[in-house]
Amino acid sequence: MTAQRWGRRVLALFALLLLCPLPAWAAGPRIRLTGPPKEWAQMVGEAFTIGVASSGIDKGWISVTWDGGQQILPLAKRRTNYLPFTPVAAGVHTIMAIGTISGNAKQYTSTVQIKVYPTDAAERAHWMAELALANVGSTDAARFVAGTSLKAEDDWCATFIGWCAKQNQIPFSAGLQASFAGVDVYAGQVGEIVCRTCRGNHLARFRATVLNAGDTLQPGDLVFFIWGTKVAAQERAHPGYREHWHGNASHVGIVTTVQDDVFTFVHGNVRLKGNRFGVVSNQSTDAKEGKTYADWVVAFARPHYDTVAR
Repeated sequence: MTAQRWGRRVLALFALLLLCPLPAWAAGPRIRLTGPPKEWAQMVGEAFTIGVASSGIDKGWISVTWDGGQQILPLAKRRTNYLPFTPVAAGVHTIMAIGTISGNAKQYTSTVQIKVYPTDAAERAHWMAELALANVGSTDAARFVAGTSLKAEDDWCATFIGWCAKQNQIPFSAGLQASFAGVDVYAGQVGEIVCRTCRGNHLARFRATVLNAGDTLQPGDLVFFIWGTKVAAQERAHPGYREHWHGNASHVGIVTTVQDDVFTFVHGNVRLKGNRFGVVSNQSTDAKEGKTYADWVVAFARPHYDTVAR
């Protein structure tokens, strides 16, 4: 056989090998996470399914690790396993599928990370304050008003609070998706709202419990202001405002720290240099229109962070 004919046969054999699929055993051991589904937020206390596909594995298990805890879920000897898991803590969870082969020290792994959101009221309040602080300095109004009826040019201080609530998976029914810096002071007596403006905007304001003078302020509470320059307009829109606050305000922020009589809060739609508007952190003692922010407070309110229904 000539060298030329031999070369042609080698090339033909090589092409045939490329066209033919490798047998299953040639792929080697594999393990792969196929879940949990990403389209539904995971919440503390709500079970979800972890899917794992594997081949060539003798023994396998799933390790779910979070800050301060871990749980091991055994795999059955099947090509695909679906295991229920109920998170008991909020935070980032690392899910790792692990497979081994008898007599081989190597582990075959597949890893995903998921965020589990809190359902506890105090923890939700903490997450709200932390997220607000994380966005201090942002001027991305379009991001905060996305999915609402507002435009980036509109007043978006209330919408920023709603955006934080949506990112933290706090149910819509909690009443934090507001368009106006106002709060529901007419709970259970909708038919008795005497102010026409309040009556018309009732469904577009925060539904939270207004705190009494002796209540202790906490991070995650909302703070409502009426600036001195807006008092006359409030009087025109809400007759009797000076005698009885109707739940309307000029501005709203979220409390982040409380120390004695001084509180720190984060608020959006604040004018910055260059006529831009952004998210800012201030103390109640900071100057505002010749007074302090504390001088313009009309109410504090506690959101319904314990709301369960999504």
